[in-house]
Amino acid sequence: MNYLPSQYRCVRPSDFIGPARLAAQRVEATISLAKQHGSAPIALLILGPPGIGKSQLADYFVRCVGVNPWCQHKFNGTSFRIEDVEELSRTVHFTNLFGDYRVLRLEEVDKVPTVAQVRMLTLLDDLPPGNAVVATSNCRLDQLEERFQRRFELLQLSPPCPDEVRALLLAHWPQLGEATANQIAVLTGGNVGAALKDATTQLTYAYAA
Repeated sequence: MNYLPSQYRCVRPSDFIGPARLAAQRVEATISLAKQHGSAPIALLILGPPGIGKSQLADYFVRCVGVNPWCQHKFNGTSFRIEDVEELSRTVHFTNLFGDYRVLRLEEVDKVPTVAQVRMLTLLDDLPPGNAVVATSNCRLDQLEERFQRRFELLQLSPPCPDEVRALLLAHWPQLGEATANQIAVLTGGNVGAALKDATTQLTYAYAA
């Protein structure tokens, strides 16, 4: 491979491992069905522990929807205010001239202040065609208010097994060797992001030696 493990990006469902692969297939099916019904609105909630593919899956969702940078609004929940919800509500019915969808992407959605989260209930209920929301969080489902979570289609991810992580590393960076790849896979405990970073460190050390 001519790129480092930390630069690995999933561009098709087969690039994902563990439960994230099935989730990517569900993303494709959801978008396909929505487009067949007049670009019906989509609201997707991706939950799971760190490093198992949530952000990659959100990236994949955005690519599959076919959104250009002008039609994507990206926020971290810690900085998402009620004023942002009001602004989105004012513009959500505007015609999109650059594709079928516009996307609101919310990272760490559990950190959205309560007043903004409550206001979002109405926004989600009134979401018109051509609009999609994808939200991610490390929290458990029961840590989100029930009436908020019910507005989304849920993708709840769990970590891949060490064998899958090892296979991913060896398939793309065989120079790591079986022993090193296995050690990384076991020690990172299903955290794919951490495994890719550790693999980058190992390759960098080997190159510098």
